[in-house]
Amino acid sequence: MHRLLVYVFFVLLTIPVLYAERVTLRSGKRLTGTVLAQKDGIMLFETQQGQKFQIPMDEVVNIETDEVEEEAEMEVRQGNTVPRIAFRIALSGGLSAVRDEKCGGMTTAEIQMGTRQIGGKNIFLGGSIGYAGAFLSPSAHFFPIQAVAAVPIPMETAKRYCAEIDSSLGYAIATKGNKGGITGSLAVGGRIRMTQQSDFFAGITAQFVQTERTRIEMIGNDGYAHKVGTTMWLVGAKIALQF
Repeated sequence: MHRLLVYVFFVLLTIPVLYAERVTLRSGKRLTGTVLAQKDGIMLFETQQGQKFQIPMDEVVNIETDEVEEEAEMEVRQGNTVPRIAFRIALSGGLSAVRDEKCGGMTTAEIQMGTRQIGGKNIFLGGSIGYAGAFLSPSAHFFPIQAVAAVPIPMETAKRYCAEIDSSLGYAIATKGNKGGITGSLAVGGRIRMTQQSDFFAGITAQFVQTERTRIEMIGNDGYAHKVGTTMWLVGAKIALQF
């Protein structure tokens, strides 16, 4: 019990206590943050999420200064952030290649659904459905169904800018003329928090799809077609919007 009390006391000491201003507008809306400047009847105000507004002073009803605990830091320290439903739209494009064939272009699009704020960390876990098209000769088209994870580094919710690693693994259903197989991807880039509920990611990605291709072998003057299992590699850039 003595050790527990000491631990609780230590945690309380390390929780940052900040001074924030609460601004009440004529519309009834309340903003919490910092008043940066007041000049010529205009107030420059920055919210706790980093957004800046120019507010006419005649729209301001009241300004209160309060001691507040930074909500995001509290959630991270306590580890009790409630998981939230989140959606992600991800797009990527670049080059595709299959062994013994020419390179071509590729594009992918995914709709992802899952949860974030897991265990007080800003991690996204969920599933996705999408489209992947590789424009080789002949072209190949797939519809991947995957499990997805997006992990920022560091993982604290209070960070506005951070690095991020996205990964996925699943099965790609192929269109006529191709055979589907295991698919996966890895993307590395940066994440920026746009609002309290939305993030934007941009980075580079590498993906693979196991498939079956038709190969032509020449025996003498005759060509013989046969099916060969192979792996298609896709390398390019990726962007994703989470909300």
